[in-house]
Amino acid sequence: MNLDSYTCKLCILQRREIVNHLFFRCNFARACWNQIGVTYISTRTQWNIITQIKGKLGVPFYMEIIILMTWSIWTTINNWMFNSVDPSPQLCKDKFSSKFNLLLRACPRLIHLMEAWLHSL
Repeated sequence: MNLDSYTCKLCILQRREIVNHLFFRCNFARACWNQIGVTYISTRTQWNIITQIKGKLGVPFYMEIIILMTWSIWTTINNWMFNSVDPSPQLCKDKFSSKFNLLLRACPRLIHLMEAWLHSL
């Protein structure tokens, strides 16, 4: 897609909006992760960041959390760009929690652990 600019509009860094920046390095993304208690060293590679997040979460459903948070960040940003809905880390967390609640039904074996984790946020 040809755009006037490929820089991130959500942070002061004005970095190129690539996957690593969009989901892990952008100040907005880091604030969203922080909403669910996840901090990491953002200057590392994407895979190292995922490994850090896995270690910090310490739960067997860490990948579901990572996927849902990146989806929440993506849809929050898209809502801002296409629907003029002001983005906020709290809005992103609310989206995440809503989708995570749906996931509970799909994982009956882990439901109690997942509910406890969600309620700890």
